Amino acid sequence: MSDKKNRWLMFLRLGAVVAFAMGLLPLLAVLQATQEPWRLFFDFLSWPLDNVPSDFSATERQLSAVLGGVLCGWSWILYKLADPKIFSPRIRSLMSQSVWVWFLLDGTGSVIAGLPLNAIVNIGFLLALIIPLHALKTHQ
Repeated sequence: MSDKKNRWLMFLRLGAVVAFAMGLLPLLAVLQATQEPWRLFFDFLSWPLDNVPSDFSATERQLSAVLGGVLCGWSWILYKLADPKIFSPRIRSLMSQSVWVWFLLDGTGSVIAGLPLNAIVNIGFLLALIIPLHALKTHQ
């Protein structure tokens, strides 16, 4: 396996680690004592910064737990599939499809739900994942 391919796989894994870390934020929101980072992120997404929401309801904490678990699970599989020992053209294609499905659905849902800044933030995650995946296409 070439050094360039290994480097792109490392960048892909780094993107997955960042996504995993982002998934921990909603998981932490299940406890009132550790919800502040996620609450601040939502305050930012619903600009202007005005301390809204000031707290999460029980339902919002439950949804955050599910969201965090799904995001951590998805990023975990992305990380594991970027292993140089198993990475293949088929895995690259499936990972690319997964990233695009997430980006389109999450972004569309965010805009409809009144959080267009989330769709903009998602562009950073998209680039962190899709650029290495595209570069890896040339190394198949």
